[in-house]
This record gives sequence, structure tokens and C-alpha cells, in this order.
Amino acid sequence: MEVGNFYYVAFNTGKYEIEYENRVKCIKVTPKSYRVEREDGSTRLIGHDSIIELKELPQINTSE
Repeated sequence: MEVGNFYYVAFNTGKYEIEYENRVKCIKVTPKSYRVEREDGSTRLIGHDSIIELKELPQINTSE
């Protein structure tokens, strides 16, 4: 993940639990995790080891 880009992420949160985050923005990278911001403004940590699927979403130009 790169800071400032938007992603779709699927990741493990427990032994048998998978969570999905759609259209989250990476706001910080640490040695063991990423801090992402959801569309509603809340943030969440996602560990590097827990990511199952990661897709970068295309940038939307809203400056028109």
C-alpha cells in the first residue's frame, strides 16, 4: 500500500474471521501495519501479515 491511494482490502481478523474494507485510503505505513481511513472518516489498523487480497482502486477526479 502507498499513502494517499485508495484500496479494496480483504484481511484476517481472527482464526476464522475475514473482513472486507472497500474504498479505504491509506494514510500511514508502519513496519507492521497500515492505517487506513474509511469513507465515513473513521480509521483502522490492518496488519501486513493479515492481508489476503489487496486491489488498488483507480483515482476519481472530483475537481471539475
